[in-house]
Formats: sequence, C-alpha cells, structure tokens
Amino acid sequence: MILGEKRIVAPGGSAGIGSATARAQAPARDKANVVVASGKKDRIEAAPGCPTAGEGIFGGIDRRAFLLALGTFAIGTDAFIIAGVLPEISTSLSSSVGATGLVVSVFSIAYAFGSPVVSSLSARWRRSTVLIGGLGVFALANLLSSASPTLAFLLASRILAALSAGLVAPASYALASTLGAARNRGKNLAVIAAGFTSAMVLGVPIGVFLSQYGGWRSSLIFVAVLGAIAGVSMFWAGVPESQSQKAAPALRDQLRVVANTRTVFALMPFLIWSMANFGLYTFIAAILRRSLPATVVPLLLLLFGLGAVAGNFIGGVLSDRFGTRKPMITCLTLLVCALAGIEFTSSSLIAAGVNMIAWAILMAALFTLQQQRAMLVDPAQSNLLLALNNSALYLGAAIGSAAFGAVISAMSFTFVSPISAGAAAVSLGALLFMPLCDQETPPSAQRT
Repeated sequence: MILGEKRIVAPGGSAGIGSATARAQAPARDKANVVVASGKKDRIEAAPGCPTAGEGIFGGIDRRAFLLALGTFAIGTDAFIIAGVLPEISTSLSSSVGATGLVVSVFSIAYAFGSPVVSSLSARWRRSTVLIGGLGVFALANLLSSASPTLAFLLASRILAALSAGLVAPASYALASTLGAARNRGKNLAVIAAGFTSAMVLGVPIGVFLSQYGGWRSSLIFVAVLGAIAGVSMFWAGVPESQSQKAAPALRDQLRVVANTRTVFALMPFLIWSMANFGLYTFIAAILRRSLPATVVPLLLLLFGLGAVAGNFIGGVLSDRFGTRKPMITCLTLLVCALAGIEFTSSSLIAAGVNMIAWAILMAALFTLQQQRAMLVDPAQSNLLLALNNSALYLGAAIGSAAFGAVISAMSFTFVSPISAGAAAVSLGALLFMPLCDQETPPSAQRT
C-alpha cells in the first residue's frame, strides 16, 4: 500500500494503485475503511462489474448525490410553485390572470433556450463555481422575484432564475454520473432526478401553504432559502473537481455537438413524449373532476408525485442492469397504454389512482433513462448534452400545454387522453427507427 494513497482498487479495477500484495488482500466490496500509516482512512472499491453482497436498490449510492439533490429539489419547487400562487400574484400586481401566466411561460422558455448557452459558456469553469455560484444566483433571483413591485420586474427576475437553474441542473446530473462505481451511475442519477420530482410532493405544497399566511412573496422566499441551503451544503461538503487535465472543449466544438444528428436523434423522442406527458398533466385536474369529487384530486396528485419519485429509482436500476435502449422501449410502450387509460379510468377513484401511479412511475423512469441516453452521445460533452436534454423537457412542456389547450378549446377534454397516447406512440416509433447506437451493455456487465 502506498502511504497516504486515497484509493485502492480491488481486483478487476484500474491497475497501478497500491502494491500487488495490497491488491491481492483487498476485499471485493464497494466501500470499506482501512487505516493506513498516515492515519487516514482509505476507501477500497470493487471494480465495475464485480458483484457485491447485499447491494439492493439503494446500495452503491454516493452520499454526495443527496446534496446535489437538494439543489434540484429547490429548482423543481421553483418550476412548479408559481402555478399554485398565480391568482395571488395577479391580484397583488394588479394584472390579469392571462398576463400573469406569462411568468410560467417566460421561465420555461428562458430555461429551454438559455440552459445550453450558459452551460457552454461555463464549460471552462470549476465545478464548485458552477454549482455553488449558480445556486447563489438562483437564491438571489428568487429574492428579487419576491420583492417584485411590477409584473415586468417579476418577469425579468424569473428569467434570471431560469438561467441559473439551467446552469445548475445539468452540472448536477453530470457530476452525479461520475460519482462512485460505473455500475451505480443510474442510481446516482436517479437521486438527482428524485430531488426534482419530489418537489411536486413536498416542496410545492409547503410553498403554497406558506402563501396562505405570508402571501405569494413568502413562497418565493422559501424557494430562495432552499437554494441557499443547497449552496451552503455543497460549499461545506466540498465539490469534487474533475481530475482530467484536458482543456475544456472550444465553443465551436460544443456547437458541433448541438448540430450533430446524433444529438437530434437522442433528444427528439424525448421532446415528443414530454409534449405528451406534460400536455396531459397540465389539464389532469380538470379531466379528473369531470367524474370524481374535487376533494379527491389532491390525493390523486399526491399519488402521482410519490409514483414519480419511485420511478426515478426504478429507472436508475434498469439502466444499471440492462442499459438504456430496451428499458426505454418497454417503458414507452407501457406509457402509451397508461396515457390512453386516463380517459377510461377517470370515473373510478381506485382505477384512476392505479393508473396515475403507473403513469408517474413510467414517466419518471424514462426521464432517468434519458439522462444516460443523452450523455452517451458524447460523454466528453455531458454538461452540454444534459442541458439540451433539460431544454427538451421544458420546451416539450410548453408546447404540449399550449397544444392541448387548443385541443380542449376546439373539441373537448375527451380527446386529450387519446391524443396524448398517440403522441407517445410517435415518440416510441422515433426511438425504434432513429439510427442512434444506444448503450446495449449495462454498466453492471462492464469491466475496466
């Protein structure tokens, strides 16, 4: 064993660290602590592909992923909370509800188009600068939003919040993909995604509850506090910097990635099913209230949120064990059935609850799988690709909401569910026939 060495890799891992005797005696498990002569504890890690005893769905998750999830939790709360306090904002700023709705649209559009830009411009920055500094700007932007005297000021501050969120979220996913062993990459990504989706279950209800006593401004102060806590936690724990000595890719190289047909093939199916998912979700409360009491709708939305959190981890496990392509095809096929079933199950509480949970699990699992699919296009440009991936999510949500609103205006709620299922089927067809080589060998079967 080399004195002061930070890591020893068990048999099957990278050679050249530690002596042959130490490597031969090192136990083949993910994390064990041994004390070296320097008095420091070393971590012995099994090589990717070596099975470990007792590693379940939560085994192998790096604890730093939970700190990153604090940031995505704050971002998710910010993204969803405005819809819950929109009437209060309209009254406070003396603007119409329609005009105030621009607050949601501006955030989504600024995130969709700004995230790839800020991610490209920050490619040469340190990870700590991107994450901690980005969360600081995010907290400041929400404080400015909470103090907005006019609608125009609020819109400007929401653009700043969207750009900072579009900087932090892709960097968090990219960093999570480097934590721990390769075979657990999907689980670590699932933790970050769960931070975002759990905002629907916990963050938004708390924020809306606060608005009932302190007004809508207190909700945005709450989001600012969440962002500040996430930033301080990362500063306290320390953000691991990249060990690579290679210079960051030039802007022209990043632009080539954006224009690459492989990038388009990776993101197009995701864009389409984002339209299908979020277009339907925007109007799900109105659809359910046609046949069910309004009092049970919050319960069904809670079940949806819980299902989404579970789906994140299921998607991570699937990607680690089976790769990306086959699980995505399976989940998309089932998602088509779940979306089509909304129209037929919305008249029964039990049937609607089961279908909502299934829909949420499949949607969230696909999102986690898509994170890995996007990075596989060019791992060296993971930050940019994840930014583009998140942009596709927000752009799809914006397009889907507008399109389904037009469908409802022109026809009725009856057509929303089948049209959503049809759009998801188109996404499945795009996934099947677009010539993109996906990861067929899961990390759990790979050896370094």
